[in-house]
Amino acid sequence: MLEIDTFFIISLLLFFAGFISGILAGFFGIGGGIIIVPVIYHLFNFLDFSDNISMHMAIGTSLATIIPASLNSVIEHKKRSCVDTSLLDKWKYTILFGSLVGAAIAQLIEGKILIIFFAFFTFFVAIRMLFNKPYSNKTYNFLKSIQKIISFFIGTISSLLGIGGGTLSVPLLLSCGRNIKKAVGTSSGIGLLISLPATLIFILAGLNIENRPQYSIGFISIMPFFLITLGTFVSVPMGVKIMHNFNDILIKRFFCILLLISALKMLRDLIV
Repeated sequence: MLEIDTFFIISLLLFFAGFISGILAGFFGIGGGIIIVPVIYHLFNFLDFSDNISMHMAIGTSLATIIPASLNSVIEHKKRSCVDTSLLDKWKYTILFGSLVGAAIAQLIEGKILIIFFAFFTFFVAIRMLFNKPYSNKTYNFLKSIQKIISFFIGTISSLLGIGGGTLSVPLLLSCGRNIKKAVGTSSGIGLLISLPATLIFILAGLNIENRPQYSIGFISIMPFFLITLGTFVSVPMGVKIMHNFNDILIKRFFCILLLISALKMLRDLIV
C-alpha cells in the first residue's frame, strides 16, 4: 500500500502528464501517447512491476486515455473547420481493422521489444519530419492511390505503440499538401478511430494476466486513466486555441523536438 505522500505525488504527476498530453493532443493531434506511455511505464517500474507488465499496462492505459482526449480535440478543431471528415470517412474501416491487428500483435511481443520499437520509431518519425518537404505530384498521386493501405498501417502501428496516430498521419498529411492545422485536426479524428478498438483488445487480453496493478481492468489501470483524463479534459481546448494562434513552421519544429526528446529518453533508460 502506498504512503499518503507518495500517493499524492503520483496523483499530481499523472494529472500533470494528462494536462501536458491534452495540450499536445490539441496542439499536435497526436493523442498524447508519446507522453503517457513513458510516464506510466516508469511509474509501474517504480512500483516494482515487471518490464513486460509495465509496458503493456502503459500502452493499454494510454490508448484508453486517447479516447476522451481525441474526442475533445476533434470537437474543438471541428469548430474551426479543421477536420477533413471526407478523409476520415474513407479511412475509417481500414483504420479500425488496422487498430485491432496492431493491438493483437502487441499481446505477442515482449515489453522490452515494444520499448525499443517505440523509441526507434519515434526517433525516425522526428528526423523524417524535421527535413520534410512536399512530395512531387507523381509521389503524391501514388500515395493517394494506396491511401487505404496506408491508413491500415497507421492504425496497426499506432495501436501497437499505444499512440493516437498523429506521429504517422500528421507528417503524411503535410507531405501530401495539407496545411498543419488541417493535418492536426484530422489526426485527432484518426486517434479516436484507433483508440476505440485497440482499448477493447487490451482490456480483453489482460483479464487473465496475474500480478497486474490493483484496480485495473485488463491492461487498463483505472487510477492513471481517471487522473490523466481529468488533465486532458482541462487542457485540450487550451492546446487547440494556442495552436490556431501559432506560426505553422514553429508548430512543426516543436513537434519534432518533442518526438526526439521522448525517443532518446526511453532509449537511455533502457540502456542504463
